[in-house]
Amino acid sequence: MSSASKSAATGAVMHWFRKGLRLHDNPALLHALSLVDEKNSKTSGAIYPVYVVDPNSYQLLKCSVMRANFILECVKDLDNSLRERGSRLYVVTGDPVEELPKLWAEFGITHMTHEADETGEPYAVQRDANVKDAAEKAGVSVIDFASETLRPLGNREGGYVANVGGFANNIPTTMSSFQKLLSKIDRGSVPLPLESPGKDSFPEQEANDSLDMKYRPLEHPCDIPWPRGYSRKEIGPVWDRKTANKKTSPIVKGGESLALAQLHKTVTARPDWTASFEKPKTSCTEVSSPSTTVLSPYLSIGCISPRTAWHAVSDANAKASSKTSRTKPPVSLHGQLLWRDFNNLIAHSANAQAPGSWGQMQNNVYCRDIPWSSDPALLTAWKEGRTGYPWIDACMAQLRTEGWIHHLGRHAVACFLTRGDLWQSWEVGAEFFEGELLDADYALNNFNWLWLSCSGFFYQYFRCYSPVAFQKKNDPNGNYIRKWVPELAELPAKYIYEPWTANISILKKAGVKLGVDYPRPIVDHTVVSKENMSKMKLAYDAHKTAEAAAKKSKGKQTSGDASGPPKKKAKKSVQTKLK
Repeated sequence: MSSASKSAATGAVMHWFRKGLRLHDNPALLHALSLVDEKNSKTSGAIYPVYVVDPNSYQLLKCSVMRANFILECVKDLDNSLRERGSRLYVVTGDPVEELPKLWAEFGITHMTHEADETGEPYAVQRDANVKDAAEKAGVSVIDFASETLRPLGNREGGYVANVGGFANNIPTTMSSFQKLLSKIDRGSVPLPLESPGKDSFPEQEANDSLDMKYRPLEHPCDIPWPRGYSRKEIGPVWDRKTANKKTSPIVKGGESLALAQLHKTVTARPDWTASFEKPKTSCTEVSSPSTTVLSPYLSIGCISPRTAWHAVSDANAKASSKTSRTKPPVSLHGQLLWRDFNNLIAHSANAQAPGSWGQMQNNVYCRDIPWSSDPALLTAWKEGRTGYPWIDACMAQLRTEGWIHHLGRHAVACFLTRGDLWQSWEVGAEFFEGELLDADYALNNFNWLWLSCSGFFYQYFRCYSPVAFQKKNDPNGNYIRKWVPELAELPAKYIYEPWTANISILKKAGVKLGVDYPRPIVDHTVVSKENMSKMKLAYDAHKTAEAAAKKSKGKQTSGDASGPPKKKAKKSVQTKLK
């Protein structure tokens, strides 16, 4: 009897990989394996690890060919790791709501596990609800596990929302208050990561020639189907096979194996560096190797567990020299993982209060309404690195080439697009980053753009990044610009950040003709930055006025209801409780 027909008779188990593309610290996978244990009479002892290449998922809907290839590398690496354990990954393409029921029927699935998506990302919410409905009709039991963050976000055991009364709008909204919340949960401890299952954890698979060549990982980004219900004008980036076949230079390659190697190389093998790591002091103009761990692409797709990273940092800190000055959150490496959880929790809360609001200005409880302009020409110049400001254009060139830029570079280009210079909405910037970054993350990307545009969480709009002076002190020779904007490589250091200040003879000697070889500045920073500060002040004043009016209106409604409940109870009655 083949494994497929045998499982159809007695029931088999499926683990559906979505983002958590790893074997280590994967509680959903381990639960699936526990169900196929020989001692467990509920199932046949057959397990089917599955990945659905879903072009409508957040990870693939708007993505560069570089990130599409990165994800395919992650899937291939996962398949290789499973094969080393006597199993394999079954890969299908399309809509999970349609494809999973086909596999349930073919393999006789009675139980399915997967990692929970707790942020409330709109597509994932609808997808999971539809899959759950289909599973109920098919008689398949589905269970999910929260393992995308250090602790569960929602109203689960040990979760953040569960520890603020079960209400998503009770969560802390500053990093310091978030750290206090974490410290109260199991005394601030982070659960130890779970071990990867070994070969003996997987049931022996029977040979099945009919399945051997089916459901293989995709080999090429162009094998990914076009997103359902979208035209070419609605999404981007768009690529063809010719474009996809061009050599790319991503900052890292995909896969759990490489993720764990990167963790060892950057953290475990450098205890003193790890213990003294201070994010604000890392360099964003390094041209040889990054000054940070570059683990973010792996964390975003779940090739590495945040708990694994946390405890690797703890172990390295413990091994560091006693003479090493140890940093603390929020600037330490532990602090970076806390920021990640905090960002995810904010996204979770925003969507709990107004479903689908995270990532947009409308209805987002954490975003201030600011009357941004819309100028396609300015936006295009920014996207293509043709602003005429070499530091900004260099950052955008690195983004296009490697799918990554240092956080200070992200700060600079985001400020430039929004409140600093171009006065364009943070939403269009976030959308572009969503398509280009290897580490595109629904929660983190949108949080960063809210912060940097002073639309939420950070309100010191009078502090503006200069596209000229910001990095002069760190890279006076402009080596970073010379690498990423090679048309300016021969300019003297005095003019590398401001080529428009060089006279014609200097430009000619460097082989630069402004407006031809390199654009002139599209705006005058010294002028527009001040104008934009005035605009921000007006927007903030309008926000305060609207808030005051809302409070006054609410007060009148409360005072007019003499028989109403006490204020505290009334407040709780409108809170959002999540499971």
